[in-house]
Amino acid sequence: MLPALSASPRSGVLTGWGNAWLAGLVGLDDVITQVHRALGGAPAPHTLGDEPLVLGLGALRAAGAERLRLVLPIPGDAAGLPGPPEVNRDAITAGEAVIVVGPVPPLALVPGVVVHGPAVEGRLESVHWRVLSAARTPPPGAGLRAAEHELSDAIRTTTAALVHLDIASARPEVMALLRDRGEPEPGPGLGPGHPPGAHALLARAERLSALLDLAARDDGAAVTAVEIARRTAALRGLSAAVRHAYEAAYDAFDPSYATVRPPR
Repeated sequence: MLPALSASPRSGVLTGWGNAWLAGLVGLDDVITQVHRALGGAPAPHTLGDEPLVLGLGALRAAGAERLRLVLPIPGDAAGLPGPPEVNRDAITAGEAVIVVGPVPPLALVPGVVVHGPAVEGRLESVHWRVLSAARTPPPGAGLRAAEHELSDAIRTTTAALVHLDIASARPEVMALLRDRGEPEPGPGLGPGHPPGAHALLARAERLSALLDLAARDDGAAVTAVEIARRTAALRGLSAAVRHAYEAAYDAFDPSYATVRPPR
């Protein structure tokens, strides 16, 4: 079974808009608005540490927060995690974390999600970020170009594998997502201060994340154990590339790319 992608918007939107706020490009209200928008727009309660999100973010700034970094780990791929082992374990269990660069020691925010109400009545999600002491500040990732290259290679490999297994005839919608080049605008996760390349990479990653969700529903045209294993291996490689693309897009924050500063 493929690992689930948590990706944006939970920790992603907090990272993208939190960095813009720390750099003075947006107000704190903008961060809160975007977090709610990413989770459906309803005012479900969110906390950071033991405080409401707005107060928790203020406490992070007072603690010396300079930058936030998104990490999307899975078992077997803990790159970007700060330690100690118990913090890494919690982040891997959640599938996501935000590294807070600046405080000494650095901090890790690990989210937990609480669902309120039945689905038929429009359930709400609230996110509660635990603030954990980290062992070190991990080095930055490989960057946008490396993530773009990895994603392009994974798309080619996955396309070839699915064509060979005749997934094209069984699930044409999967192949359409692989081949589509009319990238939509990315979701709300990237705030001001990200270069055009980050927006383009995130749009590709979001589209391919939808492909992985679709492909995970069944085995497509693969029927033998060998075929299923080949299909899973191809999709697993694409999944890793998508995760790394999300991380690179958010970590590309640079306030010099914010040409218009919204009112604070």
